[in-house]
Amino acid sequence: MAGGDASAPATLFRLLGPVQLEAGAERVTFSGKQGALLTALLLHADRVVSTQRLAEAVWGEPLPSGSASRVRMLVSEVRRACAALGADVIATQRPGYVLRPSPGGLDLACFNSRVALAREAVAEGRSEEALGHFDRALGWWRGAPLAGVTGSFAEAQAEWLDGLRLDALEERQSVLLALGRNTDVVTEARALAAEAPLRERLHGQLMRALYESGRRGEALEVYRQFRDRSVGELGLEPTNELQRLQRLILRSDAGPRERPGTDRPPRRDEPPVLPVPSQLPAAPASFTNRSRELRELDRQPAFGADSVGVAVISGPGGIGKTWLALHWAHTHRDRYPDGQLYANLRGFDDAEEPVPPGTVLRHFLGALGVPPTVIPVEEEAQAALYRSVLAERRLLVVLDNARDSAQVTPLIPGRPGCTVLVTSRNRLVSLHATHSARLLEVGAFSDEEAHHMLSHQLGPETMAADPASVGVLLEHSGGLPLALGVLAARVSAHPGFPLAVLARELRDPATRLDALQTGDLGAGLRAVFASSYAALDARAARLFLLLGTAPGPEIGLPATAALAGLPPAETRALISTLETANLVRQVSPGRYWMHDLVRLYAAEQAEADLPAGTRRQALVRLIEAYTAMACAADRVLYPHRPAIAAPPWQGDDPAFEDATAALAWFETELPCLLVAHHLTPGLGMDAAGWQLAWGMNTFLLRRSFNRERLASWEIALAAADRLDDPHTTAVVHWHTGYAHAAADRIDEAIDHLDRALELFERARDWSRLAQVHHTVGWMWSVRGQPRRGLRHARAALRLQREAGDPIWEANALSAVGWIRLQLGEHEAARDACERALTLFRRHHDRGGEAATLDSLGMLAFRQGEYERALEYYGQCLDLRKITGNAFQSADTLVGLGDAHHALGDDTAARDAWRDALALYESQHRRAEAERVREKVSATRD
Repeated sequence: MAGGDASAPATLFRLLGPVQLEAGAERVTFSGKQGALLTALLLHADRVVSTQRLAEAVWGEPLPSGSASRVRMLVSEVRRACAALGADVIATQRPGYVLRPSPGGLDLACFNSRVALAREAVAEGRSEEALGHFDRALGWWRGAPLAGVTGSFAEAQAEWLDGLRLDALEERQSVLLALGRNTDVVTEARALAAEAPLRERLHGQLMRALYESGRRGEALEVYRQFRDRSVGELGLEPTNELQRLQRLILRSDAGPRERPGTDRPPRRDEPPVLPVPSQLPAAPASFTNRSRELRELDRQPAFGADSVGVAVISGPGGIGKTWLALHWAHTHRDRYPDGQLYANLRGFDDAEEPVPPGTVLRHFLGALGVPPTVIPVEEEAQAALYRSVLAERRLLVVLDNARDSAQVTPLIPGRPGCTVLVTSRNRLVSLHATHSARLLEVGAFSDEEAHHMLSHQLGPETMAADPASVGVLLEHSGGLPLALGVLAARVSAHPGFPLAVLARELRDPATRLDALQTGDLGAGLRAVFASSYAALDARAARLFLLLGTAPGPEIGLPATAALAGLPPAETRALISTLETANLVRQVSPGRYWMHDLVRLYAAEQAEADLPAGTRRQALVRLIEAYTAMACAADRVLYPHRPAIAAPPWQGDDPAFEDATAALAWFETELPCLLVAHHLTPGLGMDAAGWQLAWGMNTFLLRRSFNRERLASWEIALAAADRLDDPHTTAVVHWHTGYAHAAADRIDEAIDHLDRALELFERARDWSRLAQVHHTVGWMWSVRGQPRRGLRHARAALRLQREAGDPIWEANALSAVGWIRLQLGEHEAARDACERALTLFRRHHDRGGEAATLDSLGMLAFRQGEYERALEYYGQCLDLRKITGNAFQSADTLVGLGDAHHALGDDTAARDAWRDALALYESQHRRAEAERVREKVSATRD
């Protein structure tokens, strides 16, 4: 085969050469941006890679505008190219994409697997077997890695991959030396030394092979040339090990020949053995959970004892980053026989300034046995000496609480063998670009994990004694390990106090953060949050405080810009600062979330640091933006709905491409809109109070959110009363009555609808009067009084014809047709519906067209024209899916199932009814759901 093993999978991805996909004799080569994107996915195979990280891999920083959509296009292109060879392996998974190659379907994985087998054989003394494994591993290489892919990301990854190859070649040379095959080593090592002139281990192997072949002078010449290059290009002397080897070769003519590298006591004239530091703080005794994060650290490529691995554990204060790092470090300390270094960089310490890298370097060099008099003054020279001392050694370096990448970079070793574990409240994204660092974000515990931690600390008996109070503790700790730890400490400090006392403090937002304090300075959550807040510049700090006052669980970029009163580009930059500081999280492109306890701190601090007028104006801007965007989205969903005056807003006019985009916006923003709506009375925003209800109405109606719709119009009604404008009052009474009717509260509906009829008639607003009649006609028809409803529907038709509005004339005709159908007047029903359908199609009203097609489908079904009914229902369902009308889609699906059943196709009938049942259940329409459930049961095989 074309690889290093005996058999090949159906498809094989290659990185160890040109980036390719092979399937038998066929292959496709990826280069440019496609190659960079595929490389990023393959290097993180079986793990989700965010759209942001893919964009960084393709373009670097700064990212181009619209990078997310460009990534989607690239993914589509790569998917098509892979699918052409039978590899459908890229899946969409929030917040990005995941590539899952088949077993043995990635050359890098096959290479690493063989190298691991070789190392195992070396450790057990099976040199011949190890040599075979190394040869098969190296057989996977087809040239320079990632050939044809350019950019900073590809260059960094190619350098890392080539380092893996050179590591394997060097280890293979060691096996050849152990087998006594010195001639082979000399031949191969000379070629490799020309390729990698500054790899010290390789030159030491060449010196050994030459010396043991009796070529002492050549061995010393190799040392001389290597030292000249190292000093001339790097300013560094060879390591102690290579110098010792040179001295042994120099002394070899004065006494018995010693095999270089043989273990023996050091001579008096040789440098002393360097100390092995063990600086890790004690392992956290009560560490729990984090199994996923630990697995991520374990399986990180280039994060082991045979490469320079860098991992950044980031997350907000109190999330348990240090505990995770120390637990992993203690668990794996046996991987690092040359020691463990630790430094608290104090990046977010209120009491002290961040520790400069030079201070840490002097501390580390001293721990590594370098005399103080030898340590240079300049930081750059210190870092060079530090890298020299760590060359050929295997150490773990833990850098805790880093402020930024600049504080970390000088402390990263330069040669394979060491691992650097960094914790920070900031993401330190640049370390990924410069050192291929693994970025591991740590989030809050799940409910189950939080319960496990609390039980571990309090004991199962305490937990079982008062489960209700335990539930409060878990709910308001927000899954933060520090919060849980503080609660456990308070319980332990007062074992006689019932948990209910602590639960009462947590229930009240005013005392919640107080309950999460301890007596130790800086131990509580306020101190943790305060240090992150203090590290922000003034503009980012202001936005952080304003976000604490924003309603709703999340917020989008346009809303954030309105809240801040800033342009979107400037807002994006500021919120990116907060995201980097792990004070907010981007849960999807352009949407941000703040942990409940962080939000509580921000809101509390906003009251102290921001004037009340500033906070109020920010909320006014936000609600004006929500209102304007809701009304704009509503116009896209229901373009033929009578317009209202545009709500005031200082931002750009909101635009939605189509109904799908408008529906998606409502789905995302609805929780925020509902909470914001409840703030309008307190802010004196009565115009927004009814306009926001208007803007949400179509969506709430189509989604059958009756409770929310009714509540929104109750807020609007109170606002209209205060505005004292007859037209607004009439509109609000009309919709309030409609909402009551949909909630089956007929008496209240009649009161509001009668009031609306009276006001519109008094104002001689015939079009709106007709629309209220239309609503009343619908109300009575669905209440089983079609004859009563017909009177109102016919009144609506007459008024709309007089008003000259063809769309609403079509709506009235459709209503008349529907009610005639209920009355059994089939021909009159058909005539009205067909005339309505013609008008709807002429004026492109898809919602009205769908409603009329549904009526025609029912008419055809009742007349035994089942094939025709299927056609009408199918067209109707397509339109209702486009317009997002899930409420009426359920009814149409029932009709579709009935028609299939009448034609004897019970399988298709059950499928349609089950889809209807799922919608009814999601809409809490229990009576309809039960009727459809009986249909499904009656036709079950």
